[in-house]
Amino acid sequence: MKPEELIQQARIARDAFNEEIGRGPDEQAKMFYKTRELQGLDDDAPRMDKTLGEHPLLYRIRENLGIADKDAMEARAQLGMELKKTPAGRIGQLGGALGADILQDKSRNIWWLLNAAQAAGNVANDYAIKFANPSLFGATDLNVPHNINDLKAAGLTKTTESGRVVPADGVFSANGRAKKRNYRSGLVGALGAPAGFAINQGMGLMTPFGGYEGYEAVVPNAEDPSKTDNAVLEVASKYVLGRTGNLLDWDEFKKVRPDVSKGEYNAYKAFKYDKAIDMNPFDDGDISLPGGVLRGTTDGIHGAEIQFLGRSLPVNTALLPTASAILGTALGVRRGKRYRPGGDLADQVDKGAVKRGLIGGTAGALGGMAVGNLLESERRKRNEASNQAYYDKLDKLETT
Repeated sequence: MKPEELIQQARIARDAFNEEIGRGPDEQAKMFYKTRELQGLDDDAPRMDKTLGEHPLLYRIRENLGIADKDAMEARAQLGMELKKTPAGRIGQLGGALGADILQDKSRNIWWLLNAAQAAGNVANDYAIKFANPSLFGATDLNVPHNINDLKAAGLTKTTESGRVVPADGVFSANGRAKKRNYRSGLVGALGAPAGFAINQGMGLMTPFGGYEGYEAVVPNAEDPSKTDNAVLEVASKYVLGRTGNLLDWDEFKKVRPDVSKGEYNAYKAFKYDKAIDMNPFDDGDISLPGGVLRGTTDGIHGAEIQFLGRSLPVNTALLPTASAILGTALGVRRGKRYRPGGDLADQVDKGAVKRGLIGGTAGALGGMAVGNLLESERRKRNEASNQAYYDKLDKLETT
C-alpha cells in the first residue's frame, strides 16, 4: 500500500473512531427504542435486554461477525449509526466503541445490574415472564395515524385537568402510526414484587426492629445488639443499602440458635470471612470464587447456602421462596386458553395476565416460604438432636 493510501485509511479509521466514541447514552437509547419500534414492540423491555442492546462494543462485534439483529441494524442505519463499509472504517468504529464502553461504563453497567441479589432476582424474573408471555412487552397496532385529530375521532385521547387533549395512556407513535402498549410498564414492573419480597425476607431484611435470628441489628442497641433503638434508620439501612447485621457473639447466639454447636458456629464464621479461593466443592462442600463474588457451603448454620457479595442466601429460606415466586409469576402471566393460538380471542390482549401474575407470584412466594421454613425447622431439629447425642456420648465417656 502506498504511503498516501495508508494515510487515507488512517484518516478513515480516525474519523470513524471519533464519530463512534462521541455517541452518548442518549443516542444509544434512541437506537434501542427505534429497534423496538421496528420490531412492533413497546419501548419497555427487560432490563438486561436494554443494557445489552445499548452496549456499543457488543453490537459492533455482532455486526462484524454477521450475527446482529436485522431490525437493530436498520434502526442504526436510520439514525446514521450504520456499520462502516471499509476495513479501516470498521477498525476505527470498533476502537471508538471500545472507548465509549470505557468512558460510559457500559460493561460495568451489566455488572451493576446484577451486583445485588435483589437486582439479579429482578433480571431473572424479567426473563421468566418474557418467556411465559412475550406480549407483556409488546404493543398493538391501532390502525390510526398518530395525530391528535385522528386519535380523538377514534376515542384514543384523554383531556387533562388543564383542558389539554392528549393521547390516551399507553398510546404512542410508531413510524407515524398509533400503537398502544399491551400493558402499562409500571404494572409489568410490579410483577417483580413477589420475588423481591421473597429474597428480601430470606436475606433477613424484613425485620425493622432488630436483627434476623442470631444476628445483630444494623443499628444495634448498646445493651442488646439484636435490637435497635432507631427503626427508621434500621429499615433504611436494610431496604436502601441492603445491609445486614453481624453474627451475634456466641454467648448470645446460642440462646436463639440452640441447634448450632460452638464448633459449627466457629466453622461458619471462618467460612464467611475466609478470603481464600476454593474452586473444589467436592472436598468439603465449600466453594469460593475469586474476589468473593460468589461463595457457597452445603453445611452452614442455615444449611446449604449461597453467599453473593457477602450476603447470605440460604437455599431453604431464600432461594426456594424466590424461585417459587418467579415460577408462580411466570405461570400466572401466561396467556389464557382463549388468548392462545387457535383460541377465539387469540388476536386480543389478555388483560388479566398481570393480575394473575401477581396472584401466582404471591402464592408462590408464600408457599415457598412455608415449605422452606418447614424444611429449615426440620433440619434444625435433626441438627440439635445430633449435637445433643454427641454431647451425651461425651458425658458418658467422662463419667466412666
